[in-house]
Amino acid sequence: MAFKDNYRKISELDINDSVKQRPVLLISVAERAQKNGGSYIDLKMTDGFEKFDAKMFNTDMNFIENQNVAAGDVVDVDITVQSFNNGKSLRIDKILPSQSGGTPADFLVSAPIDVNAAFDKVTGHLKAIADSKQGKYTSITDLAYNLLVKNKDQFIFAGAAKGMHHDIIGGLMYHTYRMFASATLLCQVYKTLDSELLLSAVAIHDLAKIREMSTSPSGDISYTVEGQLMGHLYMGAEMVNDYANAHPDKYDPEKVMLLKHMVLSHHLNPEWGAVRGPATAEAQMLHYIDQIDAKMYVYENRFNDLKPGQVTEKVPFGLENYVYKPLE
Repeated sequence: MAFKDNYRKISELDINDSVKQRPVLLISVAERAQKNGGSYIDLKMTDGFEKFDAKMFNTDMNFIENQNVAAGDVVDVDITVQSFNNGKSLRIDKILPSQSGGTPADFLVSAPIDVNAAFDKVTGHLKAIADSKQGKYTSITDLAYNLLVKNKDQFIFAGAAKGMHHDIIGGLMYHTYRMFASATLLCQVYKTLDSELLLSAVAIHDLAKIREMSTSPSGDISYTVEGQLMGHLYMGAEMVNDYANAHPDKYDPEKVMLLKHMVLSHHLNPEWGAVRGPATAEAQMLHYIDQIDAKMYVYENRFNDLKPGQVTEKVPFGLENYVYKPLE
């Protein structure tokens, strides 16, 4: 039995419940100003099942440092669940170095797949397509394949988002792998789609998140300066452009342009970060596949928090409606 299975999930606690000396991995800690003066501590933790935010009121970083705890440590906390904005809010009443014997590795929340095997399946498929094609230009799948291989270590470790979908170690590979599986099947249904182009775009559409964000060994995901200033859509198109320019006359310029367009447009609307809206069927399909996997991830996580017949107390971030878990 895994170490984390010795303890009740934090998500299972109800309002007004409390638990003492619960070991968790402290992912990040920051001091914030309270509206009425003074300060509080904003903590991100994981119980090994999922990440959660908690607050410790009327204190500051000096107190945390005096407790000899820091981000990346396993700590024991006393937790009280409060009601806030029609949902649960976690208050930390006490925090100390853990006496549980647990290690950070016991609490890491990571993708529920073998990310190396998933990487090999995606890149193997891309390479097989490229190897099977002959003509004036090399298949655009070769470009996607080489970008992934060049950035493998970062790609298979990185989270896919900060506080949204797939915000876990290996989340970027997990998201890409499921999208790639969906795209492969959809190309068999919608046969007018350019499968080489769509699969290439799916494979690298979020690749620049390895530059947009940084994932710490404990799973803390934060934006880089480069990411805040430019974003992964622009940087992703830049990676495609740079690789194509480094290999002149290897790839069809039309395919390179369309691949860049798909990366730049996969968020659909400018208010969501898209540089342009999707102008091709493949670009539109990329957006839909991306949305499907992102939203299904939220549903899957919320199902873990609910008992059959229950509905979420508020609309989960990333969705437009409450989530109901059907009776079994």
